[in-house]
Amino acid sequence: MRNFFAITVCLLCTSLALQVHGETKALVRTSFVAKDDSRSFQQMGTGHQRYESNGIQLSHALVTADFMLADSWSAVGVINGYSDGEQKVGFSELYLKYRPLVASSIKPEVKIGAFFPALSAENTDAGWLSPHFLSNSAINSWVGEELRTGGIEVSLRQNGRQIRSHWSWKVLGSVFKGNDSTGTLLSWRGFALHDRQSVYNDRVNFLPIPGVVDEDKLNAPAWTEPFREIDNRFGYYVGAHLAYARKAELRYYYYDNNADPNIVDPDRIYAWHTRFHSLTLRYLPRPELTVFSQVLLGDTLMGEHIVDNDFSSAYIGAAYNLKQLGWEDLTLAMRGDWYQVVDNDDVMYDPNGSRGNAFTVSVRYDITAYLSVSTEWQLNSGHQENLRFFQSDEDYREQLFQLAFTVTL
Repeated sequence: MRNFFAITVCLLCTSLALQVHGETKALVRTSFVAKDDSRSFQQMGTGHQRYESNGIQLSHALVTADFMLADSWSAVGVINGYSDGEQKVGFSELYLKYRPLVASSIKPEVKIGAFFPALSAENTDAGWLSPHFLSNSAINSWVGEELRTGGIEVSLRQNGRQIRSHWSWKVLGSVFKGNDSTGTLLSWRGFALHDRQSVYNDRVNFLPIPGVVDEDKLNAPAWTEPFREIDNRFGYYVGAHLAYARKAELRYYYYDNNADPNIVDPDRIYAWHTRFHSLTLRYLPRPELTVFSQVLLGDTLMGEHIVDNDFSSAYIGAAYNLKQLGWEDLTLAMRGDWYQVVDNDDVMYDPNGSRGNAFTVSVRYDITAYLSVSTEWQLNSGHQENLRFFQSDEDYREQLFQLAFTVTL
């Protein structure tokens, strides 16, 4: 509880200090959590949820700041705080943005620093939160844990309104470092569903699988540091956005961290060569209804085929505002998830295969412009091969209920 208040006060004070210099937003979300009795992966348990126990949790406290440095330069930062995890307070994004004033309808933009690639169809709120759910899809839970750009992104965009067209577009490319261990959690823990974003210098735990932690086998720790640089090589991604009249948007990304899978650092953290394709769609058939979906297909390799996995996931979700029924401040959202990791290697002591699906229902009521209350129920079930070392079978079934109050300033 002391961490709860310390984090809240720290972030709110930061928000007030930054208010002098630019546009800032602060958010504090407390949740009452009721879950099954499985231990969280953060406690090196078999569970796929972030929370360690029932009761009141500080699920999010964050400050976002965006302020101008010069005519074409701005600085953006996001500070996060939690009551769970290894690193309780830190930054998730911190970057410079360059948007020069040009006469052409095609506008350039450059980002330099640490930030999320904009590949999500659901995480569209400040601080990379979802406006509809308390927990993210399996895809974006993983993105929040293991994926961050530490480098430069260059893009060109055209707004259709400037040329009297219904169509807008954006193309982009990035080079980065610091994502060498990406793929660790998918292989040794599997997909999870939650909303905790790893901050820089964070550490994410997982089950101490015997074939992973034993000294006479892989001799790796039962944790990963998601943004560690190991092989001194650059990764890259390219992407394209296409939007139609603020009613539909399609986004495609190809990501390759270009890691050398044969490199291991002094802490026995391995580099993983991870690649994927991501395709997202948002569609607004009516002002009160939003439909969104995402598909992820990729693979990851560690060592000389010590770990060789394909992974895939997809979800479809919808959010409906009940203003047609006289409840303008009430929004109902539902999402269905499917995910899978396929083990292609022949290392018998390190089984990595997993598969599962999840269903999430969330209701949000905006009490005022600054205060909202949300409830969410989630059922997540599946099959994970390395659970055989810790329980009688390889199946799991998890339920989570949350009642959350969110204050925004």
